[in-house]
Amino acid sequence: MNQQARERRRRLPALVGGALLLPAAAFVFAPSASAQDGVVYSSDFEDGTAGDWAPRGPVTLAVEDGALLTTGRSADWHGPSVDLTDVVEPGGVYDISVSVRFADGSAGDALTATVQRETADGTSYDSVVYQAPASGDWSTLSGEYSIASPATSLTFYVESPTVDASYWIDDFTVTELEPPGIEPDIPSLKDVLADDFRIGAAVDGRDLVESSGQLLNKHFDQITAENHMKPDAIQPTEGDFNFSAADELVDYAEANGMDVYGHTFLWHTSQVPEWWFEYPEGHPNAGEPLGSSAEDRQIMIDRLEAHIGALAGHYGDRIWAWDVVNEVISDNNAEVYRHSRWYEIFEGPEYVYEAFRIAREQFDAVGATDVKLFINDYGTENPGKGDNLYGLVQDMLDAGVPVDGVGHQTHINLNTSIDQIEDTLLKFADLGVLQAVTELDVAIGAPGEGEEFPEYEARLIEQGHYFRDLFAMYREHSDLLESVTVWGLHDGRSWLRSETRPLESPLLFDDTLRSKWAYWGIVDPSVLPEIPDTEDPEFARVQVPLADSAPAIDGTREAAWDEASTVATEVNVEGSADGAKADVSLLWDESGIYALFEVTDPALDEASANPWEEDSVEVFLNPGNTRGGGYEASDGQYRVSFTNAVSVGGNGPDAGEVTSAATATDTGYLVEIRVAMAPEQAAIGTEHGLELQVNDGTDGVRTAVHTWYDPTGLSWNTNANWGIAEFVEDVEEPGGGGSLPSTGAALTATIAGAAALAVAGALTVFAVRRRRAAANWGE
Repeated sequence: MNQQARERRRRLPALVGGALLLPAAAFVFAPSASAQDGVVYSSDFEDGTAGDWAPRGPVTLAVEDGALLTTGRSADWHGPSVDLTDVVEPGGVYDISVSVRFADGSAGDALTATVQRETADGTSYDSVVYQAPASGDWSTLSGEYSIASPATSLTFYVESPTVDASYWIDDFTVTELEPPGIEPDIPSLKDVLADDFRIGAAVDGRDLVESSGQLLNKHFDQITAENHMKPDAIQPTEGDFNFSAADELVDYAEANGMDVYGHTFLWHTSQVPEWWFEYPEGHPNAGEPLGSSAEDRQIMIDRLEAHIGALAGHYGDRIWAWDVVNEVISDNNAEVYRHSRWYEIFEGPEYVYEAFRIAREQFDAVGATDVKLFINDYGTENPGKGDNLYGLVQDMLDAGVPVDGVGHQTHINLNTSIDQIEDTLLKFADLGVLQAVTELDVAIGAPGEGEEFPEYEARLIEQGHYFRDLFAMYREHSDLLESVTVWGLHDGRSWLRSETRPLESPLLFDDTLRSKWAYWGIVDPSVLPEIPDTEDPEFARVQVPLADSAPAIDGTREAAWDEASTVATEVNVEGSADGAKADVSLLWDESGIYALFEVTDPALDEASANPWEEDSVEVFLNPGNTRGGGYEASDGQYRVSFTNAVSVGGNGPDAGEVTSAATATDTGYLVEIRVAMAPEQAAIGTEHGLELQVNDGTDGVRTAVHTWYDPTGLSWNTNANWGIAEFVEDVEEPGGGGSLPSTGAALTATIAGAAALAVAGALTVFAVRRRRAAANWGE
């Protein structure tokens, strides 16, 4: 038995969690890297023992003739396993290789190599090689593997989808291709931007250790607590304050010369514990939901005073600014304010005013008079939502409310208009308030799990050009910005990255902590390569006929719909491919566009506080098919639930109003929608960007999303990937020709296989699986 294992320092369990795989693992039918000085672990079974290898499941392991035989399997996950916890370091890139063959006379034609990864957040299974062809002859399985954050346990094993298969393994090696660690000689972001504004990152305890901590220290001079200062972290139960995780971040920042931006006192999500909105212990209605009486509002005010007062007393001026309230503006611009529990209890936005008054009083009381108080929201670059936030801030200032600054989250994508972001900064400058970019990331529109993404490197280059232009604008207006914070230290720690969306890469550094083109776009744009030419997508197109008579919006299918074009929401964007879908009928007249969703969904759910997680449908409309990026003043995202609750609407002042009705059916529900349009747009021959979406909620969680065409999951954020509706008098083919195109791989790739992708100069090979293709979506 030949074993080599580099000595590894044991990691502290308290700092472990959220370990993330490289965008995907590889499968390659080629020998491993041959550089022996890079081998950090190997097994060849020449001593006649299994060594570190152990059974996974009730299998028998036996060594014969210098190889390990596995027999007695009764499940596909059974097989030989070995612990790699102290072998694989976060940030490093490794080649994992093993020789395999099926035993003589055994069934089976494929083998899979997997790593079971345990973290504080749970268990994940990372495919290093997925169902690679194998036979009775020796072959080598090899794949690249990396994790972005520490794991409590990493177990490598070999399995087969043939349950009773027996097989041999030999010559197992783990070779370090790229040692963990940062690039020490590249320019520091904080130095490059020193004369402009602070550059920050959202972090937690995982980002303070080992190479991640080195990356943070080198490039950033401000941090925001990603989660550890939110209400549920600070006060999980009433009167029970827990500052330990937040203290770790503040202590670290101070020890390393960084400022801290606080996030957040007041929010509307599940990260505000339910007790906030219930009667307290000792009250006759203890545990029941609060109403909207003066007494109930006073309970909320008292709780705000206690919560903010505790934070003010604990931190004083060690944190220079705080998001006092977060995300209080509705996505439905007609509503203005988000109808959260706060809004319901106060029957309006007065709670926002109270929160700022309380915060100023509490910080002044402890002598922290210079702490700045911000209101923070996303989508401020969209004209309608930005105008509504502007109006609220202006009203607060006129009322003498001590609001010091506005935070622009800036969760955007490659199609978001930089001009609109700039316009927003200039608009709020008129109010004389401080401004900060608080949660910046730029999504590249990566597809879901199992999809080939041949544009990956081109998108990363395009992202570099986007960051170049964005930061050129920011630096031009540096007098208006206190700080710019990216929402995550590197791609592997982004909230947009998930196992169902493994290729999304919205930040400045990749999973291995190496600089991306996005970084170089800020630091030295001269090194950016030209954006590669890519195939122009053939967007899905449907002819929408002129209605002979307008359908009544009453939640029923009437004869007027018989002449409509019909498309189907078959593109699985998120969650289960078997989730709720709809056939959508389309008509238009001089007043606007009509859509009838006939949704198949046997279990209707509205348990979530977030409307996008309820059973609902959405119409996305870009009049004129301008595709300007982001949302324009006439664009709209119109969401209607199965109970006819409208939760978003027109984006800006030129967007049309929505009229809707909904009814339950034997197979799900039906939603009728009319979106008003300007007369010059509601005319024969006009074209309009159009997307249609169905959200499937189960027990308060969104379990599936299906669209007509856009597979990126970014319809809510940009009009660039929507299909096209052409207004005609009569359709030329059945259904209006609304089937999906067979070309346009930039948006609709569905071919399974491996895609070799150059990621900032390093080759990474991704294992992909076929996702269920949409009907009539050619391959």
